[in-house]
Amino acid sequence: MPGEALGRLVGRQTELVRALIAGGPVPQGLDAGRVVATMMALRQKRAIAVARAWPVLAAVLGDELIDQFVAYAEHRPPAAFGALGDGLLFACDLARMGDLPAAARGELLAVSARLADRDGHVVRRTGVFVGGYRRGSPAGLVVLVRLPLLGVRELRIRLP
Repeated sequence: MPGEALGRLVGRQTELVRALIAGGPVPQGLDAGRVVATMMALRQKRAIAVARAWPVLAAVLGDELIDQFVAYAEHRPPAAFGALGDGLLFACDLARMGDLPAAARGELLAVSARLADRDGHVVRRTGVFVGGYRRGSPAGLVVLVRLPLLGVRELRIRLP
């Protein structure tokens, strides 16, 4: 295949991938309805994978998880670390908006001990991590500590 034709093909494929996973415009000459249907199917597939990787969040949000994640993923390509990374960015987004269910805070904390959201990119944590959240019933504080070579330890403190 001549170099110029190969360059055009690569450019068209890049446009199609951008439309399918990052909400870019549908490339000229393609059936917009089919591209949109495929794009929605891929987002729903990502949402189902997130529900499997984040069972507590999925149980708390129920059927809403799929709809909320599909809307969230509209202009966001898949994250590093697959469904675990996608779920981390989604849960962090819910937390920033004040919409993360209280029951899912422990799951977010557990994943955050291993992975971090760095400006919308998921990276593996390599150093010390200390995080926590206030639990409702029974009242208490949950603290997670991750130390290299020692792993993750959880401390539960009852509060009056």
